[in-house]
Amino acid sequence: MAKTLRQHLTADLPDKSAHCLAAGLIARYCSTAEAHLAAAGKELRDLFGRGDASGADWQASRIGIRCARQTQDDEALSRCCS
Repeated sequence: MAKTLRQHLTADLPDKSAHCLAAGLIARYCSTAEAHLAAAGKELRDLFGRGDASGADWQASRIGIRCARQTQDDEALSRCCS
């Protein structure tokens, strides 16, 4: 999952777009189960760490997974998450 994000995710995205695109990329290149686990893990890490756990972030990740199912390539996934 980390390799996929390093290869395909740009660092200059707004927070919700980053959550959406990260989950979508993981769903596309790994699996939807891994995308759900990564999204949940990120929110748990934020909850118990220094991050900012957010239901909106979880929702953005779920949208990204749905976008991955509905699009044919990374460009379309990015547009879906915008």
